[in-house]
Amino acid sequence: MTKEDNIKILIVDDHQALREGLKVILQLESDFSIIGEAEDGKQAIKLAQDLAPDVIIMDMDLGEMHGTQVTELILARQPDICVIGFSMHTDPNLAEAMRKVGAKAYLTKSDAPDQLISAIRRC
Repeated sequence: MTKEDNIKILIVDDHQALREGLKVILQLESDFSIIGEAEDGKQAIKLAQDLAPDVIIMDMDLGEMHGTQVTELILARQPDICVIGFSMHTDPNLAEAMRKVGAKAYLTKSDAPDQLISAIRRC
């Protein structure tokens, strides 16, 4: 698999330490490429448009915008992107809200890293 064939991932989270940790974990996978990071909803929307990722790992709490709103706006323009909700919140209503706006999966930050890796590959 060439670098161009890799799964292109955009990480969206308002905490830099979490983004850095995810990058370290995901870069261990030879078929993943982290192509960008966003710390808020506006930046996520712009980077999604500019970078055309295959997968977006989307936090829920993004300051002025919520992850469901950002997901809905991105998928309205780019429906082929696979969004995975990724939050500390375990509320099943939040998971359902993400699915309603088009997210393919919802994981909590306490889930094992292999669950996130599997979800990315299922996209």
